[in-house]
Amino acid sequence: MGMKFSELIEARRSVRKYAKATISKDEMTKIVEEALNAPSWKNTETTRYYAAIGDDAKAKLWSDALPGFNAASSANAAALVAVSFVPGESGYMGDTPADELGEMWGAYDCGLASSYFILAAKNHGWDTLIMGIRDKAKVKSILGIPEKEVLMSVIAVGKSAQPYFKNPRKPVAEVLKVM
Repeated sequence: MGMKFSELIEARRSVRKYAKATISKDEMTKIVEEALNAPSWKNTETTRYYAAIGDDAKAKLWSDALPGFNAASSANAAALVAVSFVPGESGYMGDTPADELGEMWGAYDCGLASSYFILAAKNHGWDTLIMGIRDKAKVKSILGIPEKEVLMSVIAVGKSAQPYFKNPRKPVAEVLKVM
């Protein structure tokens, strides 16, 4: 815990094989508390986290709400955390979208918050996997997520049972234009 930022972003990888581990409610609370430092539209903080840390809730998500490949990739994870956002707040001036992006600001803010979440988890020694393919209705039902909220992803949190490797990245010149 307490890595330099450059070490932290280098160390964080998507993990698809977990060793059995448990995470406490207190530790999950601390990770989310740190993730709350993520920027958001006018500090609206519309991202919400629903952490399944109990065996029954995780088993129900694995069997009913995640496709086989995501259930297998997150098996043994200490937690499955559904991340959603409250629509109609981020990116709005009153009831009117502030620009052409409108509701996409909520997704943007949720992505930022998810990034902070996975980095905070790594800083606490936990590995993660962001899973976007899931059965939205079943995840919401199992975790009691209000219908109004937009479910973005389910993030597995656990201890890696595989060696880390770094996937190749695009050259900076391919993604950066400086004028």
